[in-house]
Amino acid sequence: MSAHISFDPLLPWPVVIALAVLTLLPCLLALGTRRRGGLLRLAGFALLVLILAGPRWVEHSARPLPDVALVLVDQSPSMEIGARREMAARALAALRASAGQTDATRLIVAGIPPATSGGTQILPALHQALANIEPDQLAGIIAITDGEITDAAGLPRNAPFSALLTGSGEETDRELRLDNAPSFGLAGQTVPLRLSVFDHGVNDAGTTVPVTVTEDGQTVATVAAVVGQPLSVNLPVRHAGPAVISASAPPLAGEVSVINDQAAFTLTGIHKRLNVLLVSGSPNQGERAWRLLLKSDPAVQLVHFTILRMPGEPLDADPRDIALVPFPVRELFETDITKFDLIILDQFNANDLLPAEYLANIAAYVENGGALLAEVGPEFAGPESLAGSPLGPILPAIPAAPGTVTQEFPPLITPLGARHPVTASFAGAKLAPWGRMEAATPTPGSLVLMTGADDLPLLVLGRAGKGRTGILLSDQLWLWTRGGAHAGPALPLLRGLVHWFLHEPALEAEALTATIAHDRLSIDRRTLSPSYPGDATITDPDGQSRIVPLTQTAPGRYTATLPLKKNTGVWKIGEGGKTAYAVAAPDNAAEYQDLAATASKLRGAAHNIVWLGRDPAPALGPLLTHRHATQITGTASQPLLPPLPALLIALALITAAWWRENGASA
Repeated sequence: MSAHISFDPLLPWPVVIALAVLTLLPCLLALGTRRRGGLLRLAGFALLVLILAGPRWVEHSARPLPDVALVLVDQSPSMEIGARREMAARALAALRASAGQTDATRLIVAGIPPATSGGTQILPALHQALANIEPDQLAGIIAITDGEITDAAGLPRNAPFSALLTGSGEETDRELRLDNAPSFGLAGQTVPLRLSVFDHGVNDAGTTVPVTVTEDGQTVATVAAVVGQPLSVNLPVRHAGPAVISASAPPLAGEVSVINDQAAFTLTGIHKRLNVLLVSGSPNQGERAWRLLLKSDPAVQLVHFTILRMPGEPLDADPRDIALVPFPVRELFETDITKFDLIILDQFNANDLLPAEYLANIAAYVENGGALLAEVGPEFAGPESLAGSPLGPILPAIPAAPGTVTQEFPPLITPLGARHPVTASFAGAKLAPWGRMEAATPTPGSLVLMTGADDLPLLVLGRAGKGRTGILLSDQLWLWTRGGAHAGPALPLLRGLVHWFLHEPALEAEALTATIAHDRLSIDRRTLSPSYPGDATITDPDGQSRIVPLTQTAPGRYTATLPLKKNTGVWKIGEGGKTAYAVAAPDNAAEYQDLAATASKLRGAAHNIVWLGRDPAPALGPLLTHRHATQITGTASQPLLPPLPALLIALALITAAWWRENGASA
C-alpha cells in the first residue's frame, strides 16, 4: 500500500494562484513592517487559499507484477549447421524450467525469422515483441543465436541483454563470394567474373587458394585467388541458352561448414543479331511475306536478293540503268558465306542461277556447321531441281512422282511434329489450307514434321555434317500471312525454324532442362520418342542421389516437380545419358557469407555471453534485473481540510487579526 497528498481545487488553478498572490502578498508586507495582527492575518488567508486548493489524502492498494524475460530464438538458416538447433532447443528448455520455478518471472519466447536480405536481423523481431511488454516489467532480453547478427549495434540499453551462443567458442569459416556474376553474355565471347575468397575467424590474409570454375559440371578454369583480394576470371560463353556456372575453393582446415566454399549462378548465352541471307530465284508472291516474317524478329539481320534475270541474258539497256544493286555473287558465296547464320533459298533452281561451284560452297558451308532452308515450288520437280545440283546430297528430301500436286489441302502436324518444339505449339490446330505442293521422298534420318495433300511430306528437317537443313515443299506459305480465313501460324513456324537452325536450346528436340524457383526443382524432358524416356536421377549439392519418375504432360514432354530442403548449391539431374544442372541461390546471400559462430558482433551490446557448447545453460535469475513493478488495485481518498470547519477557523483568524490591529490602535 502507498499513500500521498493530492489536490482537487475548488476553482481553476489560475484563479487560486491569483487569489493567493492578491491576499498573501499584502499579508507578507504587513508582517515585514511588524504590524500587529499580521501573523494572524497571514495564517487566515493562507488557510483560505489552502481550502480552495482542496488537499486530499490518497491511499493506493497495489499488487506486485512479475518480471518479464524476453527470449529471442534465432531461426535463420545458419542455425541448421551442426548441432546448433539442438543446442538452442536445450537452452530454451532450461530457461522455461527455470522460469517455472517461481511466479515472479514470466517468460515470453519469440523467433528471429529468416530475412530476405541483409543477413540475420534481430531488431525487427525485438521491436515487435517489445510492443506487447510493459517497459516497467522488462527485466532482460536473452538471444539464443550463433552470433551472426548484423544489427546488434541498435539493441536497446534499458534492460540487460544476454547472448547464449550455439557453439563451443569462436569458429572459423571459408567463404567464396561472387562480387560480380554476369547474367547474360554473347555466345562465342567471354564475360568477366569477379570473385573473392575470405577466411573468417583466422588471420591468413595473403594466402593463395586454388579456385575451380565449372560450366555445367565441366571445368573451364582453375585460378589462384589471394585470400581477401578480388579476382577476375574471363568466362567463356560457349553456347546460347542457360548454363550453370559454379566456382569452388578447397575447405579451410577446421571450418564449421563447407556450404559457402562454393557459389553458383546461371549464365544465359545469347546470340548476337542473326545474319540471314534470303535469295529468291525469281520474283514471286511469297517474297514480301518472307521479308515481313523475317524482319518481325528483332534478332534477325536480313539480307535479301532477288535474281531478276539469267546470267548472260541479253539486255536492251545498260545494266547500270536497270540494276539498283548488282548481285554480289562472288562476295556472298565465296568470301562472305561464313558470315551468315542461315541461308534461305526461295523457289531457287539450278538452271545457271548460280555456278555449280557456288552451290558446292553452300553445301560445304552447311556441313561445317551452317544452316540451309529451301522453299521449293514446281521448279523442284523439273530438270533444274536443286536435288540434281551439288546441294542435292544435303537436302532432307528428293523429288518423287507425281511431281507438282495442285489441289487444296490443309497442312497437318505429324505425330513426330507434335513432339518437335518447332511445330508442337500448334499441333492439333485446324490450319488454313494451301493449294499446291511438291511430291517428295524424305531421305534417311530426316524428320517429317508436316504433311500435305495425300499425306505427302510438307516440312522436312535434317542434318548434314555439323549443320542443319530443312525443306518446305510448297511455295504457298505466304497464304497464311493474308489474314482472314487464310490466317495461319506463319510467324511462329518460321521463327521456330530459324532458331532451330541456329541450335537454340529451347528448340532442341532431345533435351533435358531443370530450373529452381521458390524452393522447388522443376525438370523438363523433351524427346521425339513416343515411349517413356526413363526416370530421372537427382543428385543434391551434398552428393546424395535419388530416383524421381517423370509425368507426361504433352506428346514428347515429360516433367517432374519436387520441393527442396536445401536452398543453396548446384543440383545435377540425369536421364538417358543426358545431364542438366540447376542452381539454388539463397534468398539471403549475406546470411551465408560468414557461418562461424562468434561473439565478436555482440560484444559491447551483451551484458552476458554464454557458449552453450562448453557451458551449461545458465539459470534465468542471474540474467535479469528485478524491476519491482506493481499494479494499482484500489484507491481511497479523503479531504485533509473539511471545508466548513476550516472556513470557520480561517474567518476566526482573520477576525482576530482585525481585532488585534484595531485594539492596538485604540
